[in-house]
Amino acid sequence: MKNSSFLLSGATAAMITILAQAPVWAADTIRVAYETPDTHLKARTVAIFKKELESTAGGDLIVETFPGASLIPSKQEVSAAIRGQVEAIVPFISYFESITPKAKLLTTPLVFRGYEHLMKAMDGKVGASIFADLEAKGLKPLGFWYETPTVVFTSEKKVETLNDIKGLKIRTYPSATLESMLSALGANPTVIPGNEVYLALQNGVVDGAVTTPSFAVSLKLDEVLKYITDIKLVFGGYIFAMNKSFYDGLSNDMKAKINSAAEKATAWNQKEIYNEIDVSLEKAAKNGVTVLPASKAEIARWQEAMKSVHDGADPSVKKLMNMAASIE
Repeated sequence: MKNSSFLLSGATAAMITILAQAPVWAADTIRVAYETPDTHLKARTVAIFKKELESTAGGDLIVETFPGASLIPSKQEVSAAIRGQVEAIVPFISYFESITPKAKLLTTPLVFRGYEHLMKAMDGKVGASIFADLEAKGLKPLGFWYETPTVVFTSEKKVETLNDIKGLKIRTYPSATLESMLSALGANPTVIPGNEVYLALQNGVVDGAVTTPSFAVSLKLDEVLKYITDIKLVFGGYIFAMNKSFYDGLSNDMKAKINSAAEKATAWNQKEIYNEIDVSLEKAAKNGVTVLPASKAEIARWQEAMKSVHDGADPSVKKLMNMAASIE
């Protein structure tokens, strides 16, 4: 849909050590690692890919899925895929910021007007530019999968105006751009991995979170978050990417089957995103989450606050922003 460091537990460190020492699995197995549970839209899109590929590959390719960061911690997915320790990953776009500044475009707030605008950008020159950078780093992008909009959730205090967010400690997912955004809004950004957010909110470590309705519901964050400020900051998503050496080593026939399965999964995801928004908000409402509407004037104030973020963007991001702005 940020570059702080976290101490690894002994178990996590051991898992990474094992991964570093382990050989890559047989070429007929594609392991797909991701941090969300199987109920989340991303996991369900992976399931579509798995079903489509295995139905056409005739047993020559098998897809193994690893939800809930059960194979690799989310912040290690990109580097693990580049090294060939896992065949495929589906990280949130912000995790690619460490290997290309262009990825920051997709976490820069209030750039896209909505999903149709974003889809046109990712299907055109904007997406091609980002994907080219990933290929140069050793990844083969196979699709951009959409996530529900990134918004501000809070636990106790209603954020109905720009002044209301000032001084609040707000969790964000790793993204230097979103850290800058929260600072520009007057909040105190705190980077916390997805699987640690529930306890951080429950224990009052943070006052709220920048996240998406779908992600919040899938991790039951709606049990500890009570308000949504209805200003859609980011229309983001996930890049489904494969280790390029693994992909290049397959036969042309297998590549074609993978590409076709990825295209079908992407098409399903693009259609499902609209329903996912409605379903996620309905589930959150059942747990007592209230959506706080924002007037056009209030949205304009938030847009004005974003000027410093836009002005301070990397030159490559500014170029892509201009390209996106030209899309009708």
